[in-house]
Amino acid sequence: MIYEVIVEGFVLQVEVTHLENIPPCFNNWNSDWDFYGSRELEFKVVSGICYDEDGVRMDLQPYWSLAALTQQYGREIETALWVEIDANTRRTRWAA
Repeated sequence: MIYEVIVEGFVLQVEVTHLENIPPCFNNWNSDWDFYGSRELEFKVVSGICYDEDGVRMDLQPYWSLAALTQQYGREIETALWVEIDANTRRTRWAA
């Protein structure tokens, strides 16, 4: 699934390639993974834009800009993705 996140002034289109979001099961004592649950995600930045001081839109280069951006802001992108995924989960629960 593709999400749009904003990190440090960059608007990024991010594709989540792997998602594991297992909620905790506090009645299960078989393993700590079952008790606490687990959350993992892998992503790939597909495209991005930014704006200069004059408000002019600039597309990021797909090869070197996106790779450098992913390396530099990987944790921030992952945090923004979890916020979007959790919000989407809450929206679908309320809609049902």
